[in-house]
Amino acid sequence: MLGFFLHHLSTGALAATVYVGTDESIQSAMNDASPGDTIVLAAGTYSEDLSTEVPGTEDAPITVMSGDDGRATITALGEVLQIDHPHWIFEDLVFDGQFGDSDIIDINDAADHTRLSNVVVQRSSRDCIDMGAPSHVRITDSEIHSCLWFDDDEEEPRDAHGITGGAVQNLSIVNTSIHRVSGDAIQFDPGRSAPGWNSIVIQHCRLYAEPLTEDTNGFRTGQTPGDNAIDTKTNPEAERASLVIEDTVVWGFANGMDVSDQSALFIKEGVDATIRRTIVRNSEIGFRIRGPTSARPEGAHVRIENSLLHDLDVGIQFEDDVEALTVLHTTFGVNVTTPLVEDGSTATVPVIRNSLFTVPTLPSIALESEGNRATTTDSFVNSAARNHRLTGESNAIDAGIEIADVTTDFDELDRWIGMAPDAGAFEYGQEVTMDTGEHGDTGSPDTGDFDSDTGIAAPTEPTEPEEPSVPGIGAAERVGEQGGCSCSASTRLNTGLLWAFGGLLVAVRSRRG
Repeated sequence: MLGFFLHHLSTGALAATVYVGTDESIQSAMNDASPGDTIVLAAGTYSEDLSTEVPGTEDAPITVMSGDDGRATITALGEVLQIDHPHWIFEDLVFDGQFGDSDIIDINDAADHTRLSNVVVQRSSRDCIDMGAPSHVRITDSEIHSCLWFDDDEEEPRDAHGITGGAVQNLSIVNTSIHRVSGDAIQFDPGRSAPGWNSIVIQHCRLYAEPLTEDTNGFRTGQTPGDNAIDTKTNPEAERASLVIEDTVVWGFANGMDVSDQSALFIKEGVDATIRRTIVRNSEIGFRIRGPTSARPEGAHVRIENSLLHDLDVGIQFEDDVEALTVLHTTFGVNVTTPLVEDGSTATVPVIRNSLFTVPTLPSIALESEGNRATTTDSFVNSAARNHRLTGESNAIDAGIEIADVTTDFDELDRWIGMAPDAGAFEYGQEVTMDTGEHGDTGSPDTGDFDSDTGIAAPTEPTEPEEPSVPGIGAAERVGEQGGCSCSASTRLNTGLLWAFGGLLVAVRSRRG
């Protein structure tokens, strides 16, 4: 019992809850923060450029969050938040960069274990989130949008990414929407910095490009900015980087501005990528996979399983003698004009098993003896609605061969129900309530509404920023040891209680002695 108390005394009992109003300074509260503190912001708009000045700890992170009265918007022209210290959490906040020419959030090398939860990051003329080489950063339940850079002098778009960075380690991006960017939704690492990034996991995300509905930061109505949903670049001397993409939906990467061979996922250089239970649709090329080149001697190794591709010009394009390409239990569904394209990759021998192709005849490299099947739209429950689950008459049923390490299907239900596993992403005979093949579908008829059909929150439009009553400190060169936060804080610990437990601790120690 005493040990339990002493643990909480050392890690959390001295923590404060600090309340900041819109006429007070968030930066001052952050300067005065100690491990375990929670800074609660009143609803409204704060015109500040923030930076961390002290670290949290593993047991006592420092949290900045909106209060129960509504979401707080923090806005500045360009950079809004610079994180230089570990164990900070930012929750339920809007970061608005006013289309300034700096990244909105910088997560620098020492900012290990940063967490961004239920945040909106919006309106930048550079990257929305840029990282150095931190480890164990986690971005969850968030929306990142309107990262748009147009070079007025050259009259052409430039790359502004949703999330990018350097040699990050153990990065998780979960249940997050990224859209309306002029570069890639996610790109690591444009600088190919040492020692190389590793262990990036992307789960339950929505990555998409879309035509603009109004003129925005140099781009015109109807234009579709953006290059790829994911683009990989690695340090040529680093260990192979691990990338896992699961339960994610990617769409809209076609008809881009000044982009040829535009792909939803561009996997290249020294990456071991595994893609599971993912939908890639309505794009020019679904997967573009590149092998080694003279400039980049390490090529991508890619495994795709239990995934669905539809409404694509090309399903998978593999280039430059890709050394390892495995496609298992994948459905090439409606309107995939050319499922597989080999481009300068004649030495590649892809492993394609138990996959289903909605074409008259199988591609020559997808053998029937390996459990692959060509089929028609009659195999699917509702091809018009892009529900690619199987009907009872489908020739894909029991057509597959055993694959020991694939034990579940797209819906994470049993992979083998009948005499053999089925071809394609879906196993027939499962109890499924969803009405389409899209993740997060409610099972009710689709309405076409932005939020109900995709689960993506509508973009937040900030109010006109006002001058803060207490200027924020912000960027590192302007940061000083400023205190004097005028905000209110709950008492850190009752002094009498502290003395009482201090006496108890002395008594216990004396008995042990």
